Amino acid sequence: MFVPVGIIMAITNQHSSLYLISQLICGVVFPGRPVANMIFVTYCYISSAQGVKFAADLKLGHYMKIPPKLLFAVQMTATLVSSITQIAVLNWMFVNIPRICTPEAVNGFTCPIARVHFNGSILWGVVGPGRFFGEGALYRHLIWAFLIGAIAPVLLWLIARHRSTTNSQPSLLRKISLPVLFGSLSWIPPATGLNFSVWALVCFVFNYVLRRRAGKWWAKYTMTLSAALDSALAFAVLVVFFGVVYPGWMEGFSWWGTEVYKQVSCSSWE
Repeated sequence: MFVPVGIIMAITNQHSSLYLISQLICGVVFPGRPVANMIFVTYCYISSAQGVKFAADLKLGHYMKIPPKLLFAVQMTATLVSSITQIAVLNWMFVNIPRICTPEAVNGFTCPIARVHFNGSILWGVVGPGRFFGEGALYRHLIWAFLIGAIAPVLLWLIARHRSTTNSQPSLLRKISLPVLFGSLSWIPPATGLNFSVWALVCFVFNYVLRRRAGKWWAKYTMTLSAALDSALAFAVLVVFFGVVYPGWMEGFSWWGTEVYKQVSCSSWE
């Protein structure tokens, strides 16, 4: 599955997750074993996700004329350093952040992704796919979604190809990517409508407005700006947390930006 996932990533810049399908397969193969389900899903999903990211880094290094041996050594070093750093930060958070990974956690440390991972292991590892999609089950008819997901992209491609051959202008349907549309739904939960609305707004501004009105700027600086914003966000999170939040200076401070995530989190918990 690495090759088709990599092809979709190269075309759309979106990673099609194998998370749910891995949970379903393991739930059938190892019923009643949630720990085995978590381990199986971790190896399947992480191997695909990290492999695609590693290939993307190698591709970027190739464009930048970085020697392959040097790039590979830097990647291995970064992997080792990041693994140690993440484990150290995780243990520090468990000790120093009260009620972490609970609805009452301070500053929004409710661990939504970890909660989804745990809930998924219980649903597909303990309860099992048979209780959801088996004979006479409540969600039996959703099995047809797998067939629809397999046929719909091919059908859309055939329709778009037919319209392109009959008309002088290329069909607008060729710009629709069903793997991206269907794959984005795998982020729900923990993503909410707030996340999707922000994604849609940013994509519309950069990939439609700026691309049409400032094509040269878009081609030269969009990727650089994206990397800069990601790096600035990570740096800002460190500064805000250790410089403002952790010392306790945020106690009693409240405005819309500090409360909206609680409303989303509460609705997801319910």
